[in-house]
Amino acid sequence: MKNADQQSELQARTAEHYDRYPFEFMTPSDESAIRATQPEPFRRFVDQYVTATSRVAEIGCGPGRGTLFLLDKTAHLIAVDISYRSLVMARQRTPYTAFIRATNLMLPFQSDSFDVVISDGVIHHTPDARQAFGENARIAAVGGTLYIGVYNRKRYYYYFYTVLGPLLQRLERNIAGRAFIYATALPLYWLVHLVKSGGKRTWKGAINFFYDYIMTPRASFHTYEEVCIWGREEGLDLLAYDPSLGNVHVFVFRKTRRTRTEVISAYSQGDSDADHFKANLHELD
Repeated sequence: MKNADQQSELQARTAEHYDRYPFEFMTPSDESAIRATQPEPFRRFVDQYVTATSRVAEIGCGPGRGTLFLLDKTAHLIAVDISYRSLVMARQRTPYTAFIRATNLMLPFQSDSFDVVISDGVIHHTPDARQAFGENARIAAVGGTLYIGVYNRKRYYYYFYTVLGPLLQRLERNIAGRAFIYATALPLYWLVHLVKSGGKRTWKGAINFFYDYIMTPRASFHTYEEVCIWGREEGLDLLAYDPSLGNVHVFVFRKTRRTRTEVISAYSQGDSDADHFKANLHELD
């Protein structure tokens, strides 16, 4: 956990990073077949839990790949991101969606506001993934569901980012180093993605992938056991777990009671019921 100044500085760098390199890789053909561009666990989740009347919060919407897909299911959607440029791109893609620029560490919504909360590959880019997780849980209504995609500590990407990442990030800080990366690492990275995508990945899309996976200012990695503990602490029941995506594993939770984050927030604001809940915080463990 970082102090407030460190968190603010890191969030500012993260916002600037994704303003320069938004996680955008879709082609016009991807947009016309938007369902096919979604990860399979996300498609299943949306099919099962999102209805026409669902109040949905997409936390960390990026340029709107998931947003466009969600609009096929519900019009009651609010999308949040820390990157201004990403939000501009998302609005161009889905102009009638409500977009808000905000940090995942302090979401601008009342507790129990949404039937569905989606955070797909986002909390691990925040200064404090646990705090971000708690905020996602707080804004979900009791009985609501959460889709959480987070980097898997037990996959190879952890070693790639923590060992090779710092070297490439140092190189990228000067012109000569950046030129070296664009002449060596990036072409190789693009070729790998070109093969994996069946020839669809563009050069620009590969650059954005590279800067998301390797150059991002913050990436944290979490085990199945760790995320399950977070869920129990926040009054969430695990409905499904899917590690099939590899570097990201997916958790689907249902909120069954008021969360620890919600209780502490309510107590600090003088909620009339908060004394009772604070006295029983141990019940949320």
